[in-house]
This record gives sequence, structure tokens and C-alpha cells, in this order.
Amino acid sequence: MKSINYTLSVAGKEIRLILKDRGSLAVLILLPILLGSLFASLNMMAAGDEENPSILLEVSLVNQDQGPFGKEIAKSLTAIREINAVAAQDIAAAEERVIQGEVSAAIIIPADFSEKIHSYTPTAVEVIVDPAQPEGASIVSGIMNQVVAEITVWGEIQYGVRSIMEEAGVLAEAGPDEQRAIEAQSMGVIMTQLNELRRNAAISVISENLEGAQVEGGIGLFLTFLFPAFTVMFIFFIVGVESSSLLQEREAGTLRRLLSAPLPRWTVIAGKMLAYGLLVILQVVILFTIGYLLFNISLGSSPVALIAITLAVAFVAVSLGMLVAAFAKTSKQADNIGMIMAFVLAGIGGAFPTWPPLFRSEGFIGVLSKFTPHAHALEGYYRVMGENAGITQILPQLGFLILMGLVFFLIAVWRFKFE
Repeated sequence: MKSINYTLSVAGKEIRLILKDRGSLAVLILLPILLGSLFASLNMMAAGDEENPSILLEVSLVNQDQGPFGKEIAKSLTAIREINAVAAQDIAAAEERVIQGEVSAAIIIPADFSEKIHSYTPTAVEVIVDPAQPEGASIVSGIMNQVVAEITVWGEIQYGVRSIMEEAGVLAEAGPDEQRAIEAQSMGVIMTQLNELRRNAAISVISENLEGAQVEGGIGLFLTFLFPAFTVMFIFFIVGVESSSLLQEREAGTLRRLLSAPLPRWTVIAGKMLAYGLLVILQVVILFTIGYLLFNISLGSSPVALIAITLAVAFVAVSLGMLVAAFAKTSKQADNIGMIMAFVLAGIGGAFPTWPPLFRSEGFIGVLSKFTPHAHALEGYYRVMGENAGITQILPQLGFLILMGLVFFLIAVWRFKFE
């Protein structure tokens, strides 16, 4: 019981010293908040808002068809906000704009487009692309395939309805106007049902991880990786702060006075580690709360797993700080070593926000990344927050972090000199 009280007393003293160091607190908490929010905002702006997506491409549109299907394609293209379809006078003018690089592609609807669809005869919409813009050409082609597919369905249904009615003799004694009215009524009923099925689809596509838990994608998934990446990066800035603080006390003779008191040496180490461990937890809570409230990042479905990975990361980070203090000769050297290690390990471990993350990359750098605590911390956070993993799915990451922290801690206790 006395040992616990001694440990808490040392931790309380260290916490008061930490709170007085405003510069370190700004680096450890304020800087990752600013960087995380800035990167998140820029990526959300680049991704575009779902309700008001940004225009991706400029295209020229030549509609030579005066029938309903040509008009429907032109109407559909103008309604797609990701592209800006501008009508051109003729094919030559549209091709010239492509040649000059003013547009990514030119879309040509032939004059007999509606007529051939009515007669169920093969036809085509021509897309003239700029070879200097292959990405844009691919996007335009994909959009046109989708638009044409919609029109094709309409044409096939219309042809099928007419064929069935003719074979059944329904239109035999009807005049031209009556035939068109009957066809239109039948088409209206069918397309109404199809639209209802689209709104309430019987089949849906969802993304799941290997354990069957539903996962998100797109910008939301990237932001769910971004905030843990910055958090883990700045957690390990504690290494330099912690190690230099301990050595400053040794240089000032404070540790010698502590050892003259009737308390075990390990309580001094444990108290300092507890104080900086609590600081790590504070970092995580603040950054994840901001990410959740402002950018709607996912915190996963297992609070226990999230707490477990946070405690493991805190343990390995403060143990590494003690290890640096055990080998550094001066507080200044410890601070420099800690700073260098924070950047190097963040880069190798995949804490810089790149996609895909290094810890899930192939090749030498991917293998090297897995030897860092950052990679396993980020893998654990990513599984919990992005893939809704539970604690059993992150046991390998927890085991690696705890084992690495124990190795650092035991070496530090064995090597550290209090005087």
C-alpha cells in the first residue's frame, strides 16, 4: 500500500511539472489538433460534398438526334454535377475543343439514335477523348456507359411491350394514336415499378471486414485513419520530453533527494511513467473527441478494444522514454534523441498520413514498418475504428506493443543510473 502511495505521489509531482511546461503541452496536444483538423478539412474539400459535388470535367456535347432518347441523354448529362456538358454547334467544333485541350472529351449522339432504339437496332454514342487526359477520358466513358445503360433498358422494355401487344393482337384494331397511348400507359406502369424498386432495392451492397463487421469507405475511412496517425505520431514526442525531464532531475540532484526518502527506486520510475501515461491518454481523448465531433470519424464498435490499444500504446511510449533516459548522458542529448526517434519511427511506421498506409504496404518498407511500435499501434486503431474489430481481433497488436514495452522498461530499470 505504501508503494502505491509513493508511486502516486511521484506521479502527482510530475503532473504538476508537466502542466507548467506550456511549450511541451502545445507540441503534444495543440499541434496535432491543428494539423489533424487542417488535413481533414483539406481532404474533405478535395473529396467534395455529396450534396454539392465539385465539377470534375468539362465535355462538349453534340446531339444530332431530335428524338426522345437523344434528348433524354442530353438531359441526363446536364444533370450530372461531376461533369459540365456544354453543347457544341457541330462535330468539328467539338473535336477542335478536344484538340485544344479545352475539354476532356466530346460526346456525339447520332441523328438516328432514337429511331434505332425504337426499332431495336444496334446503335452507338461516340465519345472522342483527349489522349493527354487518360483519367478524364476514363471517367467520361464510365459515366456514358451508365447513362446509355439506362436508355438501353428503356428501349428494350419499350420494344418488348410492343412485340407482346402485337403478338397478342391487342393493337390490331387500334389507330396510330391509340397504339401510342396504350404503349405509353404500359411503359409508364412498368417504369414506375422499376423506379420504386430502385428506391427500395431488394439487393444492397455493403463492405465488410474478414470477421463480417460492416465497414465504411471513401473519405470517412481515410479520416478515421488520419486522426489516429497524427495521434500516434505525437504520442511518441513524449519520449524526448519524458527522458529529458528525468535527466534534468538527476542533473539538479532531485533524484538523489528522492532516494534519500524511504521509498523503493522502482516507485520513482513507476510514478514518472504513470504521469506521462496519463498525458498520452489525454492526448488520445482530446484528438479523438475533436475528430468525432467535427469530422464524424468512427470510434468503432468496441470501447474495450479502443481503451486497450490506447493503454498499450501509452505503455510502450513511456517505456521508450525511460530507455532513452537510461542511455543518454545529458538532458539535452535525451531531448534530441527523442525528437529524432519520434520523426524517424513515425515515417517508417506509417504515421504520416499516406494512403495506403505503410504498415499495410508490400515490399521491404512494409516489412520494416512492422518492426516499429507505430505500425502495430496504427494497425490496432485502424482495425478497431475503421473495421469495427473487437479486442480479440487486435490481440496480435496488443501483444507486440506490451512485449516491446516490457523489453524497454526492463532494460531501462537495469541500465538507468540515479546518480
